[in-house]
Amino acid sequence: MDLVFVYGDRVALDREGRIYIGTSFSQKVFDRYLEHFDHLILMMRRAGVNPDDRETLSGMNRIEDPRIRAVFMPDTTASLKNFADPGVRIRIRKILEEYICPERAVILRTHSYYSYVAAGICVRKKIPYLAEAVGCPWDALFHHSLKGRLLAPFAAAQMRFCMRHASYAMYVTRDFLQKRYPAGGISVSVSDAELLSLDREVLEKRKERIRALETEPSRRLRIGTAGDVQVAYKGQRFVLQALAGLKRKGICSFEYRLAGGGDRKGLESLAVRLGIEDMVVFEGLMPHEKIYDWLDYLDLYIQPSQVEGLSRALLEAMSRGLPAFGSDVGGNPELLDPSCLHRCGDAGEIERQLEALTPERMLVLAEKSFCRAGDYEKDLLENRRRKFLARFAADLSSQQDRKIGRQGEKT
Repeated sequence: MDLVFVYGDRVALDREGRIYIGTSFSQKVFDRYLEHFDHLILMMRRAGVNPDDRETLSGMNRIEDPRIRAVFMPDTTASLKNFADPGVRIRIRKILEEYICPERAVILRTHSYYSYVAAGICVRKKIPYLAEAVGCPWDALFHHSLKGRLLAPFAAAQMRFCMRHASYAMYVTRDFLQKRYPAGGISVSVSDAELLSLDREVLEKRKERIRALETEPSRRLRIGTAGDVQVAYKGQRFVLQALAGLKRKGICSFEYRLAGGGDRKGLESLAVRLGIEDMVVFEGLMPHEKIYDWLDYLDLYIQPSQVEGLSRALLEAMSRGLPAFGSDVGGNPELLDPSCLHRCGDAGEIERQLEALTPERMLVLAEKSFCRAGDYEKDLLENRRRKFLARFAADLSSQQDRKIGRQGEKT
């Protein structure tokens, strides 16, 4: 049986027709589905990348598996005209109608308009589908822009529809998304932020570095955040404001290191206006293979986002025994001790948390981070996901067999 995978991500092709996709997906991710299905049909938007632009394509994940092919969807986000054009929506429905049928499995990754339309088609055709909840559309849109605030209620309603009618549902959080978007069918919690096996030696080395801080009183504590520096809802500006508050008190013992792509001019200008440019370092886009070395260099990780599902970056930091703070949004409260959370957008609370930080407290938080990250080891999550997908595939095969049996009885 083939699998139709519907999502709002972007796919590019080079001159040879090879598929390139963003960092959220890879061959390893798609292998999870191909373990249970024969072919994978990606129904996504086409990325605006020139087929000859090797530099841009090299920053994406290349997929060469002949069992995977892409079907390009009209882009409703390209412009306001496209968004409001009923003709675009009709074409989207027509394409999805062509590929969604009882002979194929369907997995919808929310939230996207394509997933909502596909869910409606499945409901009408009485085709069971699996919905993957990877984020909250309300938070993502509400904190994006004025236009986003207007669209947030509609997007949230669409996701509730997708989850309510799904025969199977997979959530990246333990509670947060489940409460906002309840599943109508069988559900499971499986984070997409997988960690390699944790090594206790990593924690011991972290503790040694923390104890060494007492012998290095002049060294600034290195705080880090990983995330696109151009995306406002990542919240780095709140940490900058907190550092400015500390500097006004004469406390300049912190250095904020930001890893991530995007245009840094906005945050750079803010740092200058706040008078803390000497306390801020922009690392730029960092290859994932270097992330763990960067995390080991830090003394504290902070996730000040206004929007989160379950943060992969935060989990990776915790797996290195890093003391960690974060906003009280999305799945962050599922990962962090309540004392390590701050109200979303509250720079004053971040300031107070940093001011109260001591080596003794950091040792306690390092232990808590490492132990909590253990619940997200790759093998544990992979087994849970594999069993759930196998159950979904077996259910579909059973339905197909019953249907064939009924047709045979009629003949």
